[in-house]
Amino acid sequence: MLGGYMGKNLRVNLSLGKITEEPLSEEVARKYVGSYGVGGRILYDEVPPWVEPFDPANRLIFSTGPVTGATTQTAGRNTVVTKSPLTGYFGDASCGGYWGAELKFSGYDNVIIYGKATKPVYLWISDNGIEIRDASAYWGMDARDVDRAMCKDLGDKKIQISCIGPAGENLVRYAAIMHDDAGRAAGRGGVGAVMGFMNLKAIAVRGHKQVPVANMDALRQTMREITMFYKKSEMVQALHRGGTTGYFAQGWQIGDTMSYNWQNENFKEYDPEKISWPGGFDVILAGTNTCYSCALACRRVSASGPDGPYKIEQGMEGIEYENMTMLGSNCGVDNIYALNKINDLCNLYGLDTISAGGTIAFAMECYERGLIDKKDTDGIDLRFGNHDAEIEMLGKIARREGFGNILAEGSRRAAQIIGQGAEDYAIHVKGMEIAAHDPRSFPVGGGPHYAATVTGGRHTEAITVAYENFGAVSAALGCPDPWDKHDMHQMVHVTKLYEDWTAMLNMMGYCQFSGDGAYGAKDDELNHIKAYNAVTGLNITVGESLEIGERVFNLRKAFNMRHGCTRAEDTLPKRLLKEANKRAAGKLVDLSQTLPEFYRVRGWDPETSKPTSDKLHELGLGDIAADLWGQ
Repeated sequence: MLGGYMGKNLRVNLSLGKITEEPLSEEVARKYVGSYGVGGRILYDEVPPWVEPFDPANRLIFSTGPVTGATTQTAGRNTVVTKSPLTGYFGDASCGGYWGAELKFSGYDNVIIYGKATKPVYLWISDNGIEIRDASAYWGMDARDVDRAMCKDLGDKKIQISCIGPAGENLVRYAAIMHDDAGRAAGRGGVGAVMGFMNLKAIAVRGHKQVPVANMDALRQTMREITMFYKKSEMVQALHRGGTTGYFAQGWQIGDTMSYNWQNENFKEYDPEKISWPGGFDVILAGTNTCYSCALACRRVSASGPDGPYKIEQGMEGIEYENMTMLGSNCGVDNIYALNKINDLCNLYGLDTISAGGTIAFAMECYERGLIDKKDTDGIDLRFGNHDAEIEMLGKIARREGFGNILAEGSRRAAQIIGQGAEDYAIHVKGMEIAAHDPRSFPVGGGPHYAATVTGGRHTEAITVAYENFGAVSAALGCPDPWDKHDMHQMVHVTKLYEDWTAMLNMMGYCQFSGDGAYGAKDDELNHIKAYNAVTGLNITVGESLEIGERVFNLRKAFNMRHGCTRAEDTLPKRLLKEANKRAAGKLVDLSQTLPEFYRVRGWDPETSKPTSDKLHELGLGDIAADLWGQ
């Protein structure tokens, strides 16, 4: 077996209470690497189109990458793969912290879960074996309490827990899986709801095995180079000091950071300085934290805040850019202490902060436009800026109480229930609320990327805001030289390159903040591949890594097409196509040329958006070509 892999998958049938082991083949590892590559291939093969997300035949796959746990800098990720209850298509959610490395230490690369337990259970994976245990005592607990109680009951504070809170138990369609004292989340797509449907409260892991490394000397040398880059890079140091919140003010200036449900008009007084860093955020910033084997330490640690309704426990996970935007400015909220509380509640409930903020902002606009009123909202004055209303509604969503039961469905389904034209205010792609980057501020690459993104409105599949606004691209990835950010063909080509590279980063097990170009790095991509080669014993090039990324990008796209997705869903909300973003120089997205060019560069059929048979065969996916084209 290659280095970096433990060589085993764990299968758990919750309906039968059956646990089995199986080998991870070297062929699969070479072709799909890990994370949503290996997990995606399993999902494609084992979940046919007629299986619904809330179905015992769906799969919930916890997958790692080969560099995860291998003393590689900024490589502690694990990914959860499933058929998403929010979109109905391919779902994946990446999580930092320590759980992924601990799974490797326990001897497994992937955990494949299906079926449905008859009562609440948790999975306990340790050196002594694997058990399905009764979780009735933990059912109903929030994610932080579960983490602490389970570690105490199992007698080891170093046990790593992935668990759901009330949102997952109640099948909120954007429920997250939480980890590390409810500080890290596999957030997007409703993976926590699938876990709740299965009556699986948590997976506890503790192991003491070592991840094999093929060439330790080469890995140490590469890690020294990466560590020196971290020390010298001003962008990396800024990320350490302020985390992702340091981007808020800059994003606001260029129109990338939205407000008032993506209306992007400061039609009410909103001062971004009240929550940005440096700025108002400073009063709740108590320090930094890190994930497994990561010198970046970009995680925020929150102060408790003053006594009163917004006080939280000291030292809890702090706000990040996506949270402060989606739960803050997008809802018109500028009270930093209330926002700190809102963020903490999402972690406790186990809610995806992006979809939660996007759905509440949608409801606030419906309320202000008179489509709903207090009779609909259980008496809550759900206007923009009312942070107390947001706090109250989050609890109702997590418990599926009253109007919260409608919002727990996500903005697309909620809009269909409300009617009266509410669909115009639901800002989503394929049912997933768009993350906190406005493609009107980077429309040439960002427009087709967001429209055609596999899992919905995701920013982690390689948004191009930095390249389109500031012109920073990587020659190491084969970007055009000379580079012209105003050339539509070049920009779409760069979008495709970074999508493929981001897929490969994810599959290897790296965090995207390890330096994928978005934070000022130019040549460190080569170090990622050097480390991957040192760990595995392979000798792939950057070009070969991009081909692997392209293979898996198309695998995930093919899953969607097989499960009913159509070309019509490769689009953006009406607001982003018709309403100019005034803070982004009045720009909006025009897909009339960029989307066909994206299909051409991708090798997708312009009429159906399916990957062509030729493209699939080129990528070694001939069996999938037969599924999609009958050839």
